[in-house]
Amino acid sequence: MLFKEREMSLALTKLFELFSPSDYEAFDEEEIGYAGGLCLPEVCMALKDAVQTVYQYSVTGGYEKSFDYRGVELFNQRGCLILSDVEQMVFDEAETTYATELWLLEDMSFAIVHCVKMKIGSEDTGYVTEYRAFKKPLEISEDLFFSPESLIEELESMCVPLWEHEATIYEL
Repeated sequence: MLFKEREMSLALTKLFELFSPSDYEAFDEEEIGYAGGLCLPEVCMALKDAVQTVYQYSVTGGYEKSFDYRGVELFNQRGCLILSDVEQMVFDEAETTYATELWLLEDMSFAIVHCVKMKIGSEDTGYVTEYRAFKKPLEISEDLFFSPESLIEELESMCVPLWEHEATIYEL
């Protein structure tokens, strides 16, 4: 299955339906509205632009001829990172983070993943290693590890390049 607007919109709508009104900091049905008040066609366009193959382990360098590595695929399908909630962070010689991530997969299911990421050096000349482990599918409200506001904020931030006319336009 490809990332199509209709399927992505349905998946996001189901995700927002997992939240109850009390999950919102200041719930106002008229203000929040359908799917958190987001413009789903724009969100779907942004998600399509962020689709990638997800690996269990990867190394990426900032140099022109750096050593890059990709391990085994994590899901055997492409995915789009929707949200990353950093649980621990250490800054010393390297920046190390441990985060829980939410991925939208090509079959329109959601996956909860743990990611350990280490950055050494600058964005341009450093290295980034990432190790990901699948935790479980997100299927019920008890699986939610984020607030509806943080989800809305992340999805809106993905749309900024589209709003500023810097994003690729896709036929969905």
